[in-house]
Amino acid sequence: MRSRCTATADTVCAPCQDEYFNSEHNHSFCKSCTICDTTKGSKEVKKCEKTSDRICMCVAGYMPDVGHQLQSACLPCPEGFYSRGGNEICQRWTNCSALRKNTLRPGTKTADAICSSHVTEPAASQSVTPALSLSTTGHKNSTSTTTFSPSGCSVIPFICTDTNSPTETNWGSLSLIVICLILLMVSGMSILLLIIQAAKKETRRRKRHQAGSCRFPVQEEQIDSNSSLIKN
Repeated sequence: MRSRCTATADTVCAPCQDEYFNSEHNHSFCKSCTICDTTKGSKEVKKCEKTSDRICMCVAGYMPDVGHQLQSACLPCPEGFYSRGGNEICQRWTNCSALRKNTLRPGTKTADAICSSHVTEPAASQSVTPALSLSTTGHKNSTSTTTFSPSGCSVIPFICTDTNSPTETNWGSLSLIVICLILLMVSGMSILLLIIQAAKKETRRRKRHQAGSCRFPVQEEQIDSNSSLIKN
């Protein structure tokens, strides 16, 4: 509308100028079209016409700003959030570590993080048989120490490791546990036999030492009687 009617003149109508519109049949003046602020993440999805306003939309990585109507200006997603555009609210990235999965691609402002499809199993700790020390005492109160190490030839080494490979059933895990228990028993028996052999050797050595340093009473009496005959 260019001018309203008066007592002497009728209402004068005229088409809206560029960047103005009027969507109703009334006596109102044309309205200014909405401006999409591209510097703030807003883009035009429908042009302004004489009978309809321009339509704006937030691009990917931005969300609508409640302070601006019709998405004429948008807000960027904060760190750790993303949006695909279309005036959607920013969403938090998927935490692959919390899901026990590997991160194949980290999240960005416009896309979510991508995680692996398989769950990552924790690495199993390796167990090693501790060294065993056996102390023996000689006739001069000197102590000698014999050390049996798992790396020696007389002890069967064993290490139960986790292959981190997925199995179809639980029978594989049960078999691995049984094998580890058997190896533990064999290693324990080997160490026990070594201890028994060392103890037997020490006992025989002590007996030989006592036999060489002591004399029987019968031998001492014979020696004393021979000495008395010689004197007479």
